[in-house]
Amino acid sequence: IPYLPWRDGLRNLSTLSDWAQIRQTIQASLLPVWWRELIRMVPGLAGQKAISGPDDQEPDAARLWEGVHQFLKLLAANRPVLIFFDDLQWADSASLGLLGYLVRQEDMANICFLATTRGILSGSVEERLVQTLDRHGRLIQVHLDRLSKAEVSVIAQGITPAYAYPFAEWLQRNSEGNPFILNELIRHLDRNNILKPGGQIDLSALSASPLVPKSVFLLIQSRLGRLSDQARRLLDAAVAAGRDFDLEVVARAAALSDDAAMDAASELENAGLIQPGMGLLYSFDHSLTMEVAYQMTGEPRHRMMHRRVAEALEASLTQNQLEEMAAEIAAHFVEANALQRAAPYAFRAGKQAARLAAWHEAIDFYQQALPGTVGKDRFPVLIALGQAYLASGALAQAADTFREAYDLASLSNDRGDMDAAALAQGQAFLPQSRYSEAIALAREVRDSGLPKNAITAEFIWGTALSLEGEHLDEAAEHLQAAQALCCELDSTDPINRVNQARILFELGGIAAQRGDLTAALAAYRQVIEIACPSGGEGAMYCTLANNNLAYHLLLNNDPSAQQYAEIGLSKAQEYGLFELLPYLYSTLGEIALVQAEDDQKAAAYFQHGLELAERFDMEERIIGLTANMGRVEIKRGRAELAKNHLTFALQKAELLGTRHQWAQIQLWLAPLLPSDERRKRLEAVKAFAEAGGRNGLLDQIQQLERLP
Repeated sequence: IPYLPWRDGLRNLSTLSDWAQIRQTIQASLLPVWWRELIRMVPGLAGQKAISGPDDQEPDAARLWEGVHQFLKLLAANRPVLIFFDDLQWADSASLGLLGYLVRQEDMANICFLATTRGILSGSVEERLVQTLDRHGRLIQVHLDRLSKAEVSVIAQGITPAYAYPFAEWLQRNSEGNPFILNELIRHLDRNNILKPGGQIDLSALSASPLVPKSVFLLIQSRLGRLSDQARRLLDAAVAAGRDFDLEVVARAAALSDDAAMDAASELENAGLIQPGMGLLYSFDHSLTMEVAYQMTGEPRHRMMHRRVAEALEASLTQNQLEEMAAEIAAHFVEANALQRAAPYAFRAGKQAARLAAWHEAIDFYQQALPGTVGKDRFPVLIALGQAYLASGALAQAADTFREAYDLASLSNDRGDMDAAALAQGQAFLPQSRYSEAIALAREVRDSGLPKNAITAEFIWGTALSLEGEHLDEAAEHLQAAQALCCELDSTDPINRVNQARILFELGGIAAQRGDLTAALAAYRQVIEIACPSGGEGAMYCTLANNNLAYHLLLNNDPSAQQYAEIGLSKAQEYGLFELLPYLYSTLGEIALVQAEDDQKAAAYFQHGLELAERFDMEERIIGLTANMGRVEIKRGRAELAKNHLTFALQKAELLGTRHQWAQIQLWLAPLLPSDERRKRLEAVKAFAEAGGRNGLLDQIQQLERLP
C-alpha cells in the first residue's frame, strides 16, 4: 500500500499531548501548497484548518515528497525527530523513494532516520536505495552478527549465576548465537520446568538432548500444539489478517463470539505468540511464528480464512474505511482465489495510489484488477492502467494498453470510448517520437469521432507536426483549427480556458521556431492572461508562459526578461511545480550569461537546473542545460571543454529526435570547428531551417557563414 508506513507514522503525531500546539506553530510557517500535499497523503493532519489556494493540481510525486520534507523540517525545528522503519524489506517502492529523497536533503540535520531490514534482495528497490545513499555518503550500515560466546555468557549469568558456564555452553551450541532461537530455548526450558525459580537448573534434563529440539520451527510448533480450539481458530484467522491485526475483524473471520475471542486472545498473549497494542489491535511476536502457523494451517484452510477476513472487513467497515482498506481487502480476496471479488477493490486501490502519484503501485493494483474484470468493465481499468504507465514513463506499455482498450471499445462500437483510447494512445506516441502514428489516430478521431473530441485531435495533430519539425505551417493550421473550436465553447469554462492556453502555448512555440518573435511574445502574453487565474493545470501553463516570454524577450534584447523569469520561478515554487524548475533555471542562466555577462552566476543556474533535470529524468532539459554549460565554457575561453559539453548534448538530441534543439546546438558548436567541418554542418542545418521556415536559425547561419 503506497506510503502506508509514512501515513501511519504521521497519523501517530496526533497522539502527542502537545500536538495541537505543534501543529499551530507549523501551520503558521508552512505554505498552503505543502499542506495540501500532506493532506493528500494523510487526510485530517491539518485538523479543521481550511487550506487556501487551488487544490486541483494533478498528482506529482516530487511535489508530495517536498511537502513531507517541508513539514518534517518545521517539525524538527520544534524538537529532534527520529523516524524509525522496522522490516524495511517489506516497504513499497513509493515509501522507499520518499525515504531516499528525504535522507539526501541538506537541511535535515535535526532528523535521524533509522531502519532495520532482514536482508536485501538483489535487484530490489531497497538495494538501489542503499546503493544510492551509500554513494552519496548518506548511509551508515550496522551489520548485526549473531551473539558471541561472551555475549551469551552474559545472558546466562543474568539468568542463573550458579550454573552460568554449563548453561551458556548449552545455549551457544543449540542457538548458534541466534537471538530469537536463544529466546525460544529459554522459554522452552521455563515451560518444561527445566529452568526453575531462583535460577536453579535441572542439569540432567538440560543434558538430555531429545528434550530440546534444535529447530526453532519445532519449538514454535510445540507451543501451537498446546492451544485450545478457539485460540487456534483465532490464530489461523490472524495469520491470514497479517502481522498486525484487529481482534474484532479476526474474531468475525474465526466465527467466535466477543467473549470467546477475548479469551482466545488472552491465551495467545500468555503463550507469547501475540502482543497487545492500542485498543483491539494486536501483533505477532515474530514473523517466524506466522510462518509456522501458516504451514500448520494448510493451503485450503488458509485460502478460506483469507476470504473470511475479507468478508469481515467488508461487513465491519464504513464506506470511507472501505476505500482506505481497499488494497488490503483486494489482497485477501486474491489469496482466496476470489478474483472477481478482488477486482473492484484492487481498482479502488489503484485509483488511491494514482492520487498519491505512486505510479508503480497503481500499476500493480490495476493489473491485479484485470483478471477478475470482464466485458466492458475492463475498459476503465485499461485506461487507468495506461495512464499510470504513461505517468511512470513506461511509454510503450502505455501505448499498448490504450490499444487494448481501443480494441475492446471497438467490439461494442462505443465511439466515445474509442475516441478516449485513441487520443490517449496518441498522447503516449508523442514523447516516443512516433509522430506519424499519433497523427493517424488524431485524424481518425477528427474525421469519425464525436465532435467534442475534435479539439484534442487537432491539438495532438498540430503538436506532432511541430515536434517533428518539418511542417510548421501545417502544424499551425491544426492548432488554429483547435483554437477555433475552443472559441465556439463557453469562454468561462475552466477546462476550455486550459485548452485555449495549451493551444496558444504551442502556437507561440511554432512562431518562435519560425523566428517571428513578435507573434511568439503575443501568444505567451495571452497564455499568461488566460492561464494564471485558472489554477489547476492552468498553473503549469502560466509558469511555462512566463518562462518562455522571458526567454524570447532575452532574444529581443528586452531587459524585462529577468522580471518574467523571476515571476515564473515564483509561480513554480508557489504551486510546487518542480518539473518546471529546470526550464526556469535554464532561462535565468541564459539571462545571466547574456544580459549580466556573469558566467559564474549563469553556471550556477545551469548546474542547479541540470541536477533537477537528471533527478526527474528530463532528457530534453538535460540536453539543453548541458549545451548551456558548453556556452559558459565558450564565454570563459575554454574551447575544448565547451566542445565536449556541446558534442555530448548534440549526440543526445540526435537520439531523442528533438530536431530544433539539434540544429541550435550545431550552431553553437560551429565556431569551435575547423572551417571545412563547420561548412558541412551549416549546410545540414540550413536545409532543415529552410524546409521549416525557421528564420531565427537562418539568421544565425548567415552570421556564421561570415566566419573565416
